[in-house]
Amino acid sequence: MTAALRRTAATVPDDRADDRALLLDAARGEPAAVRRLLDEAAPVVNGYLYARVGGDTAAAEDLLQETLLEAVRSARSYRGDAALSTWLCAIARRRLARYYESERRAEVARRGLQAVPDPSPDDDVLERRDEIVRALGRLSATHRQVLVLKYLDGLAVEEIAGEMDRTRVQVQSLLQRARDGLRRELEASGD
Repeated sequence: MTAALRRTAATVPDDRADDRALLLDAARGEPAAVRRLLDEAAPVVNGYLYARVGGDTAAAEDLLQETLLEAVRSARSYRGDAALSTWLCAIARRRLARYYESERRAEVARRGLQAVPDPSPDDDVLERRDEIVRALGRLSATHRQVLVLKYLDGLAVEEIAGEMDRTRVQVQSLLQRARDGLRRELEASGD
């Protein structure tokens, strides 16, 4: 452990110092640290991403990979002020914003050529959650993003407006249309 790392480790809780050491070791390519990072932190970040991309496994995996690569590249900037998984989710959130933006641009180009899967309804709680995730996946990128920011991330309308570079009134309107769209998607999948 370098002198700088020892000084930093002395100023953060033991578990955060361990997180910082783990990330730095993984960034150096130490196999055990990479495996531990993938086993411990990656599932948390993947769950965070999966729910926010409407159940699109491939998109969640791609975003997870981008998040982990960015984390390894910027490992020295992790100070241990928050848990490693929290820091990784902050990186993932920025990656999600870029993903939503590129998805919005692609959507403008293809306007409605997306296939709609037909989920089979089930009363089981897990199936209902999956049904909601699939319905979110069928919404436009903008509507999905505004619902995720509001209901999964718990942001206020003002915060969403700042995040999406829109006015408060525009966000309220988007939220209403997105909720209506989600309701329609859920009703259609229940038929």
